[in-house]
Amino acid sequence: MRIGIYLFCLTPEKPLPEVTGTGIDGEHPLLVEDIGMIAAVFSEVNLEDFTGPEAQARLEDLAWIGPRALCHEEVIMAVMEHVPVLPVRFGTVFSSLEAMKEPLRRHRDTWSSFFRNTAGKKEWSIRAYVDRVQARSQIMNWRLAEEKGQLESLSPGKRYFLEQKIKGAVEREVTSWLKGISEDILNIVQEVSLSFSERRLLSREVTGLDSEMFFHGAFLVPDHSVDVLQGLTGDWNSHHEAQGLRLELSGPWPPYHFAPVLDMQG
Repeated sequence: MRIGIYLFCLTPEKPLPEVTGTGIDGEHPLLVEDIGMIAAVFSEVNLEDFTGPEAQARLEDLAWIGPRALCHEEVIMAVMEHVPVLPVRFGTVFSSLEAMKEPLRRHRDTWSSFFRNTAGKKEWSIRAYVDRVQARSQIMNWRLAEEKGQLESLSPGKRYFLEQKIKGAVEREVTSWLKGISEDILNIVQEVSLSFSERRLLSREVTGLDSEMFFHGAFLVPDHSVDVLQGLTGDWNSHHEAQGLRLELSGPWPPYHFAPVLDMQG
């Protein structure tokens, strides 16, 4: 077995985190290495799990990746309980300890700047969902109320055709309405956050929900603003529930979507 180095995350050099447990193979212990201005949380791993002719198939096997990706996240979350972290993407492996240190030294100014900029802040995720049937019904009622006077003045046949025309326009109006709602959500949350990263929308097959996701964002939020953010989310849901809308707030998370992406090759 060829031994490699699996990197989980980086932390500020001092204080060095105390880590316990094992890496993603459940065998090799977690370790911490001081690299000057930063420290690396890592473990040894079988290099052949991530490189070589059989690695690609293994990395496409959800049954193999799933528990290891979960372990990767759990290690980062555990370290975050004690010190700030810069999470490293799943599957970052080096051939040796020195091969890991070299790119980390090369970019240490960037890592240090990241820790200064994210000190006292965490990532929070906001997803917004809509019940399309309820939303269409709500907008339809609004439009029928607006046209009530005209509808009552028409003959039954003409009234029917106008109602059908209104119904045909409602779906387009729902899409436009949701776009405006998304902008409102962004404006509200940005009042208590410092950075925003747009995330891809997830399908109902992925979320397992009947409602449709129409907004998904990651926000970098100061720790002292979390109570305000939670209050804003609760108030927003109270005011929009009747329209078939709901916000889902989750966190705190390591700043996954605000970490620098740099060349980690030795």
